[in-house]
Amino acid sequence: MDPLTGETLAAILQEPKVPLLRQVLRTLGQDRCAAVLADTLTSEANGGMLTKDGTRRRTPGGVFFQLVKERATRQERHRLFDTPRPRHQQTPTPAQPQAPPQAPPWEEVQALVQTLPQGEATVKLTLIGRPALEAIQTRPTYIALRMQGKEPGPLPKGLPPVPGQHAITWLVVIALRQWNRVKDSLAAHADDTLIIEGHPVVAGDGTHVLLAQTCTSVVQQRAKKQAKLPPQAEATP
Repeated sequence: MDPLTGETLAAILQEPKVPLLRQVLRTLGQDRCAAVLADTLTSEANGGMLTKDGTRRRTPGGVFFQLVKERATRQERHRLFDTPRPRHQQTPTPAQPQAPPQAPPWEEVQALVQTLPQGEATVKLTLIGRPALEAIQTRPTYIALRMQGKEPGPLPKGLPPVPGQHAITWLVVIALRQWNRVKDSLAAHADDTLIIEGHPVVAGDGTHVLLAQTCTSVVQQRAKKQAKLPPQAEATP
């Protein structure tokens, strides 16, 4: 295997910080860098790594640098990632605290629809709740039920308040084969709850429809997790 270089790492990781990659190589050496690179590629193959605040996925280079930080010694981290402050730079005057910005009104956010370019997205909606079992309509290939949305819990700061509106009622359509897997659990457990994920559609008459792609229940999920746990060792008398 050819020795790693900063340029090779940059090409594999699609990372523009070539000087920092060279410095990592000089600091950690070939073997440690190769191990970090292998673990980075494994992480990417398994879905990647989120940023510290959990809002987005790290880039491959970001995963590599994060693993370097975790495995380097304190001195190595200081050498690689601590930016020295120029001697002439004085300690800045502490900034005066500012009042936090107010949450925008809903009208402001709604007006943005006319100004933003439109992208594309894969849409999935999850409904969690218990339907009225006695009101389910059964057809040859599917069942249909209705579920009404609840008021949301506390929203993150900075978002506009939820506008006053009627709760959305969903017509949920579930393939009969999927329904047959969960109906007995719902009937046997009064506290069981459905977890339905699917594609939302607004019909021509304004009806909100969810075409279910997956359907399970809380009790069933709990049983699956329990089955995966290793058996507890018996206590020695």
